[in-house]
Amino acid sequence: MTVVGVDGCPAGWVAATRDEDAYTLDVHEDFSTVVAAATDADASRLLVDIPIGLPEDGRRRCDELARERLGSRASTVFFAPCRAVLDAESHAQASDVNRERTGYGLSIQAWNLVPKIREVDAVLRADENARRLVREAHPELAFRALAGGDPVEASKSSAEGRERRRELLAATTSSADAAYERTISRTLRKHVARDDVLDALSLAAVASESLSTIPPDPPRDAVGLPMSIVGGPV
Repeated sequence: MTVVGVDGCPAGWVAATRDEDAYTLDVHEDFSTVVAAATDADASRLLVDIPIGLPEDGRRRCDELARERLGSRASTVFFAPCRAVLDAESHAQASDVNRERTGYGLSIQAWNLVPKIREVDAVLRADENARRLVREAHPELAFRALAGGDPVEASKSSAEGRERRRELLAATTSSADAAYERTISRTLRKHVARDDVLDALSLAAVASESLSTIPPDPPRDAVGLPMSIVGGPV
């Protein structure tokens, strides 16, 4: 089974492809290219760390459940914006719209994700194959699964946190750490951060497993996209 894990990065998207026990990583400028490359590789699943199904009002249940699972790492899950935010032209406008629709303003971190949310949303709405292939996931849930159900307490921005995550990835196959090192050596940190590489690898590491979703029977948004997050192996 060939599977792909994808994370956003300053240069666009970093995609980790896992074919059996071999990992390869590529950087793509846009998400449509990510999907095309995964299709060419005959991938059966692509997990991406970006909100997909978006609420009209209120907060997504999947975000609340993901935060519950992550405990002390709950803050790594940003609440997805409402769909109307995709039409906003500034953070202030987006926050006002989100507060009107959901009762909550929009953090600057969530606003910074909006261009990539728009990009993925456009691809999924236009491409039936992408809708079949792509699922929303979260790296910290993936690392939690790799760690046997316990969240990784140390931040991935710390040396301790990076090393712990590298150990968990290396336990899946010896090629994971080599793929990480190759990618770090051939890219600039202003284009691809270390965290981006680890996150993409974590999603590829769990994507070939039998996966659960949260919630188990997810609702769909106004355009038919599921409001769910892959929670890791069952």
